Amino acid sequence: VGHTDAEGTLSGNLELSKKRAASVLERLVSAYRVPRAQLEAAGVGYLVPRASNLTEGGRDQNRRVEVVLTSTR
Repeated sequence: VGHTDAEGTLSGNLELSKKRAASVLERLVSAYRVPRAQLEAAGVGYLVPRASNLTEGGRDQNRRVEVVLTSTR
């Protein structure tokens, strides 16, 4: 799941977060040979911040991709 800071529009950040997650997915497939069928990329923009968007440090923390494990089988 891709995330962004709160700079810019929601629609722009949703697109950026989706691209960010897709980039990580492609890296997992190409470099680590994770089967593509086991992966899904999504983006939520700035809707789930980890830290405050009022500081540069907080914005840095909010620009991220998180892996969510849904099954071990």
